[in-house]
Amino acid sequence: MSADQVLLQARHGTAFRLKSGERVRIVNTYGQQVVDAWALCADDLGEAMSMEHTRSCLDKLKPSVGDYLFT
Repeated sequence: MSADQVLLQARHGTAFRLKSGERVRIVNTYGQQVVDAWALCADDLGEAMSMEHTRSCLDKLKPSVGDYLFT
């Protein structure tokens, strides 16, 4: 595992900040289970990623590579 990777055990959580332009990739190495992920705006913690709004804007259930995620 490289220095910029985080291994997260099942039923645990972690938090980290991303700088503008940075990306995160979440990989579930154990089957097809759902991975919960939250993204908050550091300048306004009342603004958060919303899968409900993302699905509505994308008009599909599952985002694809390159899709935007909406708040």
